[in-house]
Amino acid sequence: MYCGNCVAVCPTNALQFKTEFDLRKMGEWKPEEQTVARTVCSYCGVGCNLELHVQDNSIVKVTSPDDHSITSGNLCVKGRFGYQYVQNRPE
Repeated sequence: MYCGNCVAVCPTNALQFKTEFDLRKMGEWKPEEQTVARTVCSYCGVGCNLELHVQDNSIVKVTSPDDHSITSGNLCVKGRFGYQYVQNRPE
């Protein structure tokens, strides 16, 4: 397991979040239609800010603002990838 910070700083987009990769492969990646909501991570008491990138009412990736005094754009594995419980909807 890795924290994903390498994906966040990759200058060529050769490394991508799996959701982004999958949506691009299907031709469904639409950053112009995404909204970004800022929130605070719920996993610990540090107070890291998360930016939830939402497309079609689903979180497609999580980043952190580069100018945040605590994270400076970096997140732990839970902050970056631990958002699935938010979307655990009954069918």
